[in-house]
Amino acid sequence: MQLISKQCAAAVLLFFILSLFHANGQDVRLKLNRPDGLYSKGDTVRVLACCPDSPDSLEMEIRVGGKTREKRSVCPGSADYKEIYAEVCDSAKWVAVIVNTRDDRQIDIGWLVNPESFRPGYKAPCNLKQFWKKEISRMRKNAMTVKIDSVKAPEKYIGQVTCWHVQLSMHEGFPVNAYVCMPLGADVRTLPIRIQTHGATEITENRTQSQLKTACRTALSGTIGVDINAHGMEDGAPEEYYQELADGLLKDYSDQPLKDRESWYFRLMYLRLVRLVDYLVTLPQWDGRNIMVAGHSQGGGQALALGGIDPRITHVYADEPALCDHGGILLNRYGGWPFSTRRQNVPASKQGRKILPYYDGALLAGMFRGKLYLRAGLVDYTCPPTAVWTVYNNAGTEDKVIQSFRSRHHTNVVWYDKDELDALSEGFPNIEWLPVDEAR
Repeated sequence: MQLISKQCAAAVLLFFILSLFHANGQDVRLKLNRPDGLYSKGDTVRVLACCPDSPDSLEMEIRVGGKTREKRSVCPGSADYKEIYAEVCDSAKWVAVIVNTRDDRQIDIGWLVNPESFRPGYKAPCNLKQFWKKEISRMRKNAMTVKIDSVKAPEKYIGQVTCWHVQLSMHEGFPVNAYVCMPLGADVRTLPIRIQTHGATEITENRTQSQLKTACRTALSGTIGVDINAHGMEDGAPEEYYQELADGLLKDYSDQPLKDRESWYFRLMYLRLVRLVDYLVTLPQWDGRNIMVAGHSQGGGQALALGGIDPRITHVYADEPALCDHGGILLNRYGGWPFSTRRQNVPASKQGRKILPYYDGALLAGMFRGKLYLRAGLVDYTCPPTAVWTVYNNAGTEDKVIQSFRSRHHTNVVWYDKDELDALSEGFPNIEWLPVDEAR
């Protein structure tokens, strides 16, 4: 087990990049007395602010567990850093301080207290593993039909990779649609597999489709590079096709009501990934051992789910993962998307308690035995750091790394200690850690 927090100067320099916002001439900066943002019970947290261009008072909001605790006025008008908030840490929690500028911009900074103590809001169902084995078995009873279309590599990759589009039949719902690429002339049993999953975006956006460039770029690192769209929809179809989906079958897909365990939308999203692996392991170039799945946000949630329900997965890279710790609201903290900032009553409802534990990345990670990489944003209100740390703490593997950054959702921050990650990346010697999703 590895906890990366205060181990190198590079980490400190990167993580402590100060917020700097220009708001009608205001330069507002925040920093903590402990730059990594990780505290223990009994420690004193001090938030310091610098706003040399404005003596005006500004509104400060204090959030605990993602929820507003209080608001107050502060006067950070000074060329030097001035303390605007302090507290003695009394319990495990996530706190964020947000300063609102005159034009309603927000400058925020966050910290965690004893994050190693966070546990899932739900208990793992006793039949969690059996449920997914049954679902996978039911899918495999229907023979997989494979449709392959050769595609031309983008210009910058011509002569370096071979690539194709694959469509795989499913027992229900949309099929699997993905791009697969590998280095040109790769030998038999020499390549690991890396699957890229997608975050949630508008159905009509191009990046919601499988991304050929991402698969090609990944292949150049010496892998069978794969990029799969989350919904199984066609790739490269006319715009009208995606608009019809956005207005119909996929409209507000993450808000679809909870009816039963066997019909929630994300069940087929997870099963399509298993079906994809069923196909990929038949490729003669696969090294026979290493399979990584990587993704951000919704993609990170998919990565954790696949790692939990498919024992063939050896590496999971989940960047600010969604679909985790749905039950966090039961412990008075935000859970992960899609219930973090809206529909918070759903996880606490009778149906939520009955269904959502089977789709909770924090619980599914408990079944994962490979190598786990996690990123958490300390001011991420979509996929809160508490949910990501809950995944880390509950993971079923000791080969795990988590890094916490002062970042909001969708913020590209480079892993600051690549040597630590390389120690866990056996089988992927040339891995490119970030960005994980060229389609972002």
